[in-house]
Amino acid sequence: MQTKTNQTKAQKAVNQPKQETTPSIKHNSAVSDSYPVIDLDPMAGIQSSNSVTTGTIQIATGVAFDANIADTTDTDIKTIKVVLGGAGLNEANDKLVLDAELALNADIAKVTGKTIGTVNGLEYSYTHASKTLIISKTSGAFDPADVAKVVEAIQLKNTDTASQLGTRVATITYTDTNGNESEPATASLSVALYRGFVINGEAAGDESGFSVSSAGDVNGDGLDDLIVGAWGADPSARPNAGKSYVVFGKANGGAINLSAIADTNNPTGGFVINGEAVLDWSGWSVSSAGDVNGDGLDDLIVGTSNIGSNAGKSYVVFGKANSSAINLSVIADASNPTGGFVINGEVADSRSGHSVSSAGDVNGDGLDDFIVGAYGADPSGKSYAGKSYVVFGKANSSAINLSAIADASNPTGGFVINSEATNDYSGSSVSSAGDVNGDGLDDLIVGTKGADPSGRSNAGKSYVVFGKVGSSAIDLSTIADASNPTGFVINGEVENDYSGSSVSSAGDVNGDGLDDLIVGAYGADPSGKSSAGKSYVVFGKTNSSAINLSAIADASNPTGGFVINGEAALDFSGWSVSSAGDVNGDGLDDLIVSAFFADPNGKSKAGKSYVVFGKANNSAINLSAIADASNHLGGFVINGEAALDYSGSSVSSAGDVNGDGLDDLIVGAKYADPSGNESGKSYVIFGKTDTDAIDLAKLGGDSKYAIDYLGDKNANTLTGTSKDEIFVAGAGDDTLTGNGGMDVFNAGLGADSILINASNIAALE
Repeated sequence: MQTKTNQTKAQKAVNQPKQETTPSIKHNSAVSDSYPVIDLDPMAGIQSSNSVTTGTIQIATGVAFDANIADTTDTDIKTIKVVLGGAGLNEANDKLVLDAELALNADIAKVTGKTIGTVNGLEYSYTHASKTLIISKTSGAFDPADVAKVVEAIQLKNTDTASQLGTRVATITYTDTNGNESEPATASLSVALYRGFVINGEAAGDESGFSVSSAGDVNGDGLDDLIVGAWGADPSARPNAGKSYVVFGKANGGAINLSAIADTNNPTGGFVINGEAVLDWSGWSVSSAGDVNGDGLDDLIVGTSNIGSNAGKSYVVFGKANSSAINLSVIADASNPTGGFVINGEVADSRSGHSVSSAGDVNGDGLDDFIVGAYGADPSGKSYAGKSYVVFGKANSSAINLSAIADASNPTGGFVINSEATNDYSGSSVSSAGDVNGDGLDDLIVGTKGADPSGRSNAGKSYVVFGKVGSSAIDLSTIADASNPTGFVINGEVENDYSGSSVSSAGDVNGDGLDDLIVGAYGADPSGKSSAGKSYVVFGKTNSSAINLSAIADASNPTGGFVINGEAALDFSGWSVSSAGDVNGDGLDDLIVSAFFADPNGKSKAGKSYVVFGKANNSAINLSAIADASNHLGGFVINGEAALDYSGSSVSSAGDVNGDGLDDLIVGAKYADPSGNESGKSYVIFGKTDTDAIDLAKLGGDSKYAIDYLGDKNANTLTGTSKDEIFVAGAGDDTLTGNGGMDVFNAGLGADSILINASNIAALE
């Protein structure tokens, strides 16, 4: 075996031959013909002896990768040393072991799972601090045929699935019987971390992620925040009182533990909102409320449909910069409410707060409004017809009683939306619709999944209600009349489709300047696939003519929008639908559609969600095409992490959480088990321009683009260069100046000024 010698630096400079380099491996021909040619591709097996391929870590608890090595003809190799390093190294959990039954020339060495010991003339030791594994013959040298077998049996053990992600570098050297060491061979093995972060639920049974939403910029730092509902949580030992958690925006991929946000001594990363009473189920529905009180911070709304003989309550929580806990009992205090205001349900069993949403500025007064659904209400004695209530924004903390809004003789504080027929379940889903008709007032959409258009039982309806100034009641029966100019109806396609079970603004998907809508119908059967589900994008329009979803889904001549067909039977696509914002930065708003019963990669009910990129035409979208591994088109799929997680139980745009100018997403998985059975997880996926699939098991990569200039609570002057840069203002009155390049500016709380020059404008054209 050729070895290193003690040459001087000058001699080495003369005698060192030219180094040959193949990917990730160093071959010095003056050292040894038996340098360790490594193949770290456990998926494809052993490759050619002079090349290295970057492999894919097999994500499975306990085994992260195998190392394969080329055969050698040397007869004097006594010791094999492997050192593990790399940027993805997990100091606590990564460990090298011998894990195989080695059929060596002398005998079979049964060393499975061993890190230290002697078996049949084979001695091995592992030093955890340096991540070094040494395997030696107790006497003599290895049989040449045994060298590759030993190295192939070296594995990286890691019992923490999450920390298996990242890049490791394996360095292997040989030492001969005279103690001379070869040059090393190195190769990297990596699993790409998808950019985003995980939000781990706090305790078993919480079902965190049951409801998720963007929160807007709650703390005024220039980054959008999030809200996660956990209706099953037990604050201060009040069973199922529920909790909601505000998670502040951030650019790194580090996991968020909701237990840290709820820590009573040192809360970090956001703040917790504790439910009021036992069995309230607060957090059943959560949403941004916009800026309700006009203080420059975005506010929140939390629904609790199980409170007060099931009359329900909703709570507006005003935005704030600190991490102190919010107790909904304080907001609802009759004598001294602080931090927001309560919205009390009208009558028992109406289930107000089952669905809540921002409504935008419906009445044009400059304050954001919101909408509360009560699917169990009985307008005019029509059992379970349902009601929805638009509540106008206001600055004080006085309670709102929905009975006052619905008062037939003197409605105040908003207006009520009364449903059409018994068992419509109107208000089971409600949302802002954006400005659908272009009149400058924000509009609303109300889902009635139990409606029977033209006698089609449970085909479902959705109603767009145009924004208006007064408090007079809206009757959906009049909107269904095409001659009425107060909105328009969207009629479901086929019986038992349950269209309107989930509804949302879609943003401006087709780029025509009018906001569009998305309607989920999880019971639909595209191409005969039972309950594969459909979703329908309805383009904005200025008239009140009815929309029939059958026209949008017409295979030969679709009009008025486009249909999104589910992938497989019983996926229930359309269970949750939402605008996604502009995820890929093309100027068109995108969509997110969940299929929480889907089985990605054979993982039963792990769930899938699909991002559908905005487009101007009416052609149908098939989610199977988006999920196609070889040719995914028109968006990307988000595959759930583990069986029975039900990822996609709730989905939403997240706003721009990391400040890079692309909108991000949040996906809830209510039955995931990070902190005990059904503690729940949520996943924030950073916006991206490609169509590669996202595997939620591999989430945790930092933002692709760093924040170049970050403000604080003071008045900052942030001045850029001619490069492409990202500015995030803090809470002060800031001045942000771009000096060229394609810059991204994120204003925060305060009177901020953004100054751009001709180069900035040219870069954006």
